[in-house]
Amino acid sequence: MYVRTVKNNQGKEYLRIVESYRENGKNKQKIIANLGRIDTISRKEVENIVDKLVQIYDIKGYVNLNSVEEAPDKKNYGVKVIVDKLFERYEMDKFFEKMDKKIRFDVEDLLKIMVMNRIIEPKSKLGIFNDLDYYGFKRIDEAETDGEGIALQWMYRTLDVLAQKKEELEKHLYRQRISLFNSVVDLVFYDVTTLAFETQQTNELLQMGYSKDKKFNESQVVLGMSIDRDRMPVSFDIYPGNTFEGHTFKDTIETMKKRYQLGKVIVVSDRGMMSKTNMEIVENSDYKFIVGKSIKQLKKADIFDGEFTEISKGIEYREIEYEGKRLLIIHSKERAEKDRKDRTRLIEKAKKMLKDGNIESKSKRGAKKYLKTKNEVDYTLDIEKIEKDEKYDGYYGIITNTQLNPKQILEQYHTLWKVEESFRTLKNYLETRPIFHWTQKRIKGHIVMSFVSYIMQRTLELELERNNIEYSHEKIREAIKNMEYIDIKTNEQHFAIRTNMNVLAQKILKILNIPIPKVVTPYEEFIEKLKLQGQNEKIKRLERSKAKT
Repeated sequence: MYVRTVKNNQGKEYLRIVESYRENGKNKQKIIANLGRIDTISRKEVENIVDKLVQIYDIKGYVNLNSVEEAPDKKNYGVKVIVDKLFERYEMDKFFEKMDKKIRFDVEDLLKIMVMNRIIEPKSKLGIFNDLDYYGFKRIDEAETDGEGIALQWMYRTLDVLAQKKEELEKHLYRQRISLFNSVVDLVFYDVTTLAFETQQTNELLQMGYSKDKKFNESQVVLGMSIDRDRMPVSFDIYPGNTFEGHTFKDTIETMKKRYQLGKVIVVSDRGMMSKTNMEIVENSDYKFIVGKSIKQLKKADIFDGEFTEISKGIEYREIEYEGKRLLIIHSKERAEKDRKDRTRLIEKAKKMLKDGNIESKSKRGAKKYLKTKNEVDYTLDIEKIEKDEKYDGYYGIITNTQLNPKQILEQYHTLWKVEESFRTLKNYLETRPIFHWTQKRIKGHIVMSFVSYIMQRTLELELERNNIEYSHEKIREAIKNMEYIDIKTNEQHFAIRTNMNVLAQKILKILNIPIPKVVTPYEEFIEKLKLQGQNEKIKRLERSKAKT
């Protein structure tokens, strides 16, 4: 039975209820009711008929929007169910259940909220607090002892707890990941970066230094991080902002050896990291290393003598012994072209400095390295320096104590981009910087929170890679951010209506075994199915329990 419109000879449309049936093997229709001409039936009359039919037959999922009490705001359900699932995989509840019972708030839930925000739209703690409704939480004042919700100060104090539990949490995440992905850490990439702060204040941790963004006198800290071949962090440490990057290396090796008891490991690092002392530290730990070596700083070695062998298209190498280690001298045509373009740009800038008479910087960095003077007043272009640098276009060195073949060594060294990509994600995508905290404890807690967020983000990416699903950071963020719903209340009904999901959003939920909600769902069913309820109830139970204690 269905509704059908028909036209007469004068072009007038009529509304009928008809029923299909078969007779003698043919499809036929019979008229059940004539409802009259369409132009004589008002919209209100149609709505009354539909509402009555819905009421008589108790039809689920029908919403009469004309009776909506107020305009609803969008809320996000996707990021919460995803973060819940990822925290569940890492058994974070088992870690946080050991927290001091005197802590008034639920540290795990507060960390989840901050991780949710990092993944879809990084903001300050105050910004997160103001957006709590979007994540399905209620804001309260800390003084509301009987209130149900989240207080702003709890977020800041959660950072204090994270700072205190940094090493324990780091170790827990590492062990769970090894179990979760059944992986072995045998290759570690190490690098450092700087994190800038929106202040000129200094303390034992906050120090002025030269940042990785080539800025002077920024209040900053130095972050050293090691990651494995899957771009998963192994450990990280925070140092005063004026720390030389090479001095951070020893702590990482000790962490791998003592805290994680890692056995045979190859440490890969860039040339600025590996002094002779650091190489000895690695070897004394029974580890191997693959490290970049500045060709220009080589002593007692002529890099241009000897025969080079092609190892891949556009790349040649020759191997020599240097200070008891294997040294690969590499020449890359692509790198040579880049070196030439970079030098040309600096030369043009140096010429402009000479023309404008604008030569004030005391530093020899950048274009000024191609200028020379005898009296600090009259500068000229340093042709000798330009020609010397030109000889080294495309050359770089790799020093190692491994027994890998040259191609393997080159591949592992070139994989250093993984740690650089991780730092870019950690700093830019998850907005670790700039940081709006000033005390050492809050700074450390903020970075620990960002570290946890990155691990959850990377875990999701690995699941996508396992299932051969293409992604980018931006597409993941867009997919999760668009997992929204509105909460519709009518005079008699309460529904959740979700927004349309793109293909990646559906795949993310599927690989995490999260049910995809129907477009229109009774509100209680929507909340129950996605397990969105329980957040505020959990906090309320915690409050009551501690009040009794």
